[in-house]
Parts: sequence; C-alpha cells; structure tokens
Amino acid sequence: MLKHLLKQPKQSELQEIEHVKFLIILKIAYFALAVHVVLIPVFAHIGAVTLAIVNVLSVCAWAGGIFLIKQGLTSLALRVFCLEVVIHSTIVCAMLGLNAGFQFYLWTVSCLLMIDYQLTLKRASLYSVLMIIIFALLYVFFSNTNYPFAYSELLPHIKIINIIIAGLPMIYGMGFIREITLSQRLELTEMAARDPLTKLFNRRFAKKLIMNARKNCVNNNTPLCMAMADIDQFKRINDNYGHDKGDTILVNISRLISEFMSEDDIAVRWGGEEFLLILTQSNERQAFAKIEALRTKIAALEAHPDCPDLKVTMSFGLIEWQPLTPIEKMLQYADSALYESKHSGRNKTTIVHAQSTFFENED
Repeated sequence: MLKHLLKQPKQSELQEIEHVKFLIILKIAYFALAVHVVLIPVFAHIGAVTLAIVNVLSVCAWAGGIFLIKQGLTSLALRVFCLEVVIHSTIVCAMLGLNAGFQFYLWTVSCLLMIDYQLTLKRASLYSVLMIIIFALLYVFFSNTNYPFAYSELLPHIKIINIIIAGLPMIYGMGFIREITLSQRLELTEMAARDPLTKLFNRRFAKKLIMNARKNCVNNNTPLCMAMADIDQFKRINDNYGHDKGDTILVNISRLISEFMSEDDIAVRWGGEEFLLILTQSNERQAFAKIEALRTKIAALEAHPDCPDLKVTMSFGLIEWQPLTPIEKMLQYADSALYESKHSGRNKTTIVHAQSTFFENED
C-alpha cells in the first residue's frame, strides 16, 4: 500500500546527479574507445593508413579522457572528447566523403555538451550549436568528395552502422536527463511531504495519505484507528532546557514512533509537539495495545544524552474510524480524547467512541 510512497534520500541531490553523470559518460567513453580501437585495423586494411594513425591518436584521447573522469575531472574530459570528435570527423569526411556517415558523431557531442554543468547554459548551448554548424559545413566542403578506397559497395551499410553508433550515446544522454528529472521530482515531493526536523509526514501532505488509507480500509473491509498524541509539558522542557534540546527530544520521539509503525501506518507531525498516528488494519483493541506499548517505551526513553534526569511522557487520544464519519469529525473526537488524557493526569491513553464515551488507561 503506502510502503512508503516516499523514501528518505540516501544522498544529496547533487551527489546523485554527479554519480549518474559519471556512470553514463564513463560508459560512453569506453564505448567510443572500443569503436576507435576497431577502426584502426579497419582503416589499415582498406589502405587508409593516415586514418589508422588518426584513430591511434583518438584512442589516446579517449583513454586520457577516461583517466580524467576517474580523477573527477569530468567536465575537462567532455571537452577533450568533443575536440577529438570534431577533428576526427573532419579528417575522415575530408578523406572518405560523407557517405560513410562519420559526420553524425557531431550530433552526439552536441548533446553531451549540454550535460557539462560547469558550463553556463548559454555557453553550453553556444558550443552545441557550434557542433551543428560544423556538421553543416562538412556538407558544404566535402559533399563532392568521393570515397577512394576498397569496399565502396559497403558504404550504405557503413553509414547505417555509424548512425546507430552515434545515436546510442544520445540515448544514454536522454536516460541521464530522465534520471535527473525523476530524482528532482522525488526530491521535491520529499521536501513537500516531510517535516524537515522529524522526517515524519507534515500536516498538509498527510491528509491525502490518510484519505487513501481510509479508502483502502473501506474497500478491503479492514479497521483503521486514529490516535492524536502530544508530548506532556513540552513548553516547560523548552523553557528549562532550551529549544535545541527540545528539538532533539522531538527527533528521538519521532524515531521511536517510526519504529513502532508498520509500513502501511502513517505518522504525522501535526504541529509543534503534537502528532497524529493512523494505524491501518488495526481495530480498537489492537491499536490500543500498540499505542500503550509506544507510550510505555517513550516514558522509559532517555530523552536527551546530556540530561539523564529528564524524563518525557506522552498522552494519547484514540478512536476507531467509523466508515461514514468525515475526517474532520474523527480528528475532533481524537483531539477530545487527547484533551481528556492531558487533563486527567497525563501519560495515558484515552479511547473515545463516536458517542464521545471515554475510556482511560494509565500506569
């Protein structure tokens, strides 16, 4: 069901983007290196010794670029690759003509330049357009160049192969952009959904999750319970120990709450020191047992390592959700049960039914 729709990111967005870019460019570099290695004996075989020598230099350029990538100099490596492709394409087209299709690699590097984030968008766009202009100029200068070597009958097939090889890195590039887009979308969703301090769902986003959980429980004919919780005398804790320690307590309690929740349950920082817990597939008895175990665990928790004498407790208001009752009404019932717990001694769980009958439990 929820599982939970959102996962905590293990890396920062920038690290994730750089890692994906590193892998994709490295794959492209190894692929291009292999192509140039193959071209050396091919050109030598057809008698194009000059082009064989050019490809030896190309292999050195791509090997050097791979070394730069592994040293963390990806941007510099990209520029080495682009320069190599421009020189290689120009020389090959000058000697073989355009029917072999080596000019299409310029489109590939024009796309790769756009993922060099050390270039401004304006400069990257300018360089990419320059690649396309060079591509067009090759047709201006070499459109009448005839292929002078052996196996001229294979030129249409060679052109198709070159188009495919030139297109594969562009597909990798689009895959990179797709990964970036998905990563940023998840990051933005995470930021919108989570409370930055406790990492629990925030109030605004949680309502949608709660309604989805309720719908699933109604459709599957399974119970669902709602518990409103509040840290007892939290204002006094902040006043006496400081807000930094208060924040640490919020984080520790939130972590404990998360440990007690199943993957389909929903834990929300409702506001300040108040929390809302949605216990799916749990009837009143099951939810009460879980809440009581949580309440007991919180009472025994070392709230802050610097304040061993500081003990924190929580009060709870619990209600089983009736299918036809609106969420606003259920929140009122849970809040009234919490109010009863707070004003009858704290550190207890009060169960309320839709008829506002209270049942209390305390140590």
